[in-house]
Amino acid sequence: MTVYRQWFCKCSGKALELVGDPHIEEESLEPTCPRCGATPSSDPKHTISFKDRDNYSD
Repeated sequence: MTVYRQWFCKCSGKALELVGDPHIEEESLEPTCPRCGATPSSDPKHTISFKDRDNYSD
């Protein structure tokens, strides 16, 4: 079983999944909100949340 964490930002009232920056190829970078630029470690408005999803296929 593998657990995947999905990050979301509610900066405009609707949850939007955070995405990696396609212009930066480093794997260590955090996902970023495409609307406000917040990340899990830099969230001044406290709008970031997450859900853990289980994958039982492995």
